[in-house]
Amino acid sequence: MKSILLCLLLLALVNAGQAQDRIALLRDTTRLGISPYALQQRYPSTHARITARPGSMTSSKPGAFDNKGKQFLDTLNAVQQRFFRFIDARKKRLPVLGLVVETQEYVNANGTYDQVLCHFLTDTLSSEQELACLTLLAEWYAANPFPLKSKAGFWRQSHTQLGSTKQKRKIIRGPGTINTLAAARQTDRPDTVKVLALNQLDLVSIPDIVYRFPNLEELDLSTNQLTQLPARLTSDLPRLRRLSVLRNDIPDDSVFFTKNKHLTALNLQGNKLTRIPSSVQLNRKLESLWMGNNNLSELNTRPLHSLRRLNDLNLYNAGLSRIPTSIKRLRHLTVLDLYYNKLTTLPKQLGKLKRLDQLALAYNDLTELPPALAKLKRLQQLYAHHNRISQLPPAFTRLRNLQKLDLGNNWITVAPPVLASLPALSDLDIAGNNLQEFPTVLFSIKPLKRVYLGSNPLFGQEAMSSPYAPQIRQLQARQTEVFY
Repeated sequence: MKSILLCLLLLALVNAGQAQDRIALLRDTTRLGISPYALQQRYPSTHARITARPGSMTSSKPGAFDNKGKQFLDTLNAVQQRFFRFIDARKKRLPVLGLVVETQEYVNANGTYDQVLCHFLTDTLSSEQELACLTLLAEWYAANPFPLKSKAGFWRQSHTQLGSTKQKRKIIRGPGTINTLAAARQTDRPDTVKVLALNQLDLVSIPDIVYRFPNLEELDLSTNQLTQLPARLTSDLPRLRRLSVLRNDIPDDSVFFTKNKHLTALNLQGNKLTRIPSSVQLNRKLESLWMGNNNLSELNTRPLHSLRRLNDLNLYNAGLSRIPTSIKRLRHLTVLDLYYNKLTTLPKQLGKLKRLDQLALAYNDLTELPPALAKLKRLQQLYAHHNRISQLPPAFTRLRNLQKLDLGNNWITVAPPVLASLPALSDLDIAGNNLQEFPTVLFSIKPLKRVYLGSNPLFGQEAMSSPYAPQIRQLQARQTEVFY
């Protein structure tokens, strides 16, 4: 019965003019005369796969996007976001929410799909449910060719979730904590309530019950459907110190505060903001501001210039392509998170942040780190993995307090000599680079406790059977953990 239904699906797709979206279940490939192996030989993978031996490097045929790594990842991310919106708009047609499907996509040079093989990671679907899911996937592939073209097409494998199940609500417990609107209404001791957690309640506005609690210190409104942050929160809650509106729908010009000296931590992540709200500057003693997972058109630092206590600024996945020179005005920062942006360069003015002890630059498109970062004499942790960095500036010898340095998944072929001059370096990650020879500089790093070397060409299949096994043992004898 199941085979008949699937054949009818394929016939329906052909009749509907969607023949280019040849979609099938992976388990049916033999019956349908489809060879995944032959398809993988016909189409290159997205990136070259490297097979390495000590002292040499060989690779398979080039990947389709070897010279377009960042462009491919950006395109793939955009495609995935469109797919999630496509599925969300049709989620009523899904028989099961949260179903994970493994796909093998074989894509023509013009972006159309030659073949898509699917495997649902469950054995509880009926034939009718599989048919419904495949029909929906076929519609997507027919209407959405891959936008980044390639010379010979490509193939890729992925896991994707079809629709999202509602997450189980996170409950905060403890003395002075209330988690529900009902409990907020019923309490006869509102003066004892310090924490009010109204997260994941599908709120479209902030209920008046919030203002019952004169001694409230923490308010969690995350994962709701709020579209405005009213000034009343800071005027009528005089002891409020921590406020989170993570994952709501708040747009620009909808964030309001009154001038206050009590709010110290503000989480605006995951809203619809394109700039830092100007009213943020009214929180005169703000210490922590999280703006990540918004789509900032630019980093407007002006609202932050007067915040003398701001030490933690989170701009994770904020859509930034540049950091303005005005960043130098934020002299009190100790933590700056720029993960998952679109940065190709960094301004030398970052070196003015003399109090910085943690800097996160991972998952950008940086080809180098500016020598000016050597002025960050308090810097203890530097995360720059998943970029295109090949070396470090000699000036980094001045980073006397740097303890953790993550350069994994970059373009390093020779370990930076400057590593030997970092007197506090105890944790080093240079995995996922292109090291051809063992980095002997490691023996000169006296405080080194952990080093990550995996996914480099120097070892081949097994590090401890490679010519570099003695060097590894030598490091281990010095009480250095070696991860390979």
